[in-house]
Amino acid sequence: MRSTKAESKREVLLLTLCTLFVGFFVTAEVLGAKLWEFRLFGVGPQEIGLSADAKFVATAGIFAFPLTFILTDIINEYFGKRIVRVFTWLAIVVNVILQPVIFGATLAPTVSFTPGVSSQVAHDAYKIAFGQTYAIVAASLVAFAISQFVDVWTFTWLRRKTGGKMLWLRSQGSTLVSQLIDTFVVIFVAFVVIPALLGNDHMSWSKAGVISVTNYVYKFAIAVAITPLLYFVHGSVEWWLGHAEAEALAHEAHPADPE
Repeated sequence: MRSTKAESKREVLLLTLCTLFVGFFVTAEVLGAKLWEFRLFGVGPQEIGLSADAKFVATAGIFAFPLTFILTDIINEYFGKRIVRVFTWLAIVVNVILQPVIFGATLAPTVSFTPGVSSQVAHDAYKIAFGQTYAIVAASLVAFAISQFVDVWTFTWLRRKTGGKMLWLRSQGSTLVSQLIDTFVVIFVAFVVIPALLGNDHMSWSKAGVISVTNYVYKFAIAVAITPLLYFVHGSVEWWLGHAEAEALAHEAHPADPE
């Protein structure tokens, strides 16, 4: 029988992973309105034939969102796909509940005490920073839900095929597949499908395709670059639980499938 201490450590781990997962996802969504430019190791879309742009353009959400990739795989590794799905819905529900709060905050009158910055300027800046369109919010939530379920399935399939070995393969494989879907879904739903359904001007299919590919390139690079962080988190879990307990937890989450 498992000791009370071991059970307590499992509970703390589960609650910690849930808190971080939901927190990073909501943070990524809130930061999503800000765009910034960068080059990957001195290379831009123009150099690799993706577009005529000299730099990649991404939302500030990529500072937080990639961490959900790692957390998804760690949660799946030790608690299984059912818990990942529960956490995914929790993250989506929390984000939806927060939307009226954020919207109300953008409408509230702003008072500026910053020298040289008027209250109106501060108000407009705040509204731009946090006032995402509902099309983008809806598209990102739909894309997140679909990509998470694809990630879970791919991770579990790769884990079974490798006999629980090669953590990097199942983690990177599932992330790269799910982010491919996430990228295309969010761009096409936000800038093509929803505007078209509402009868508004919308981005062309070809343009949306180019932007999706460009976005996926830097997501691909980030997913590969954070592999050491994945192993750090994995090692931290083993340190917290103990190797034997971590192995037992992973086995319970992924019992041997019948041939």
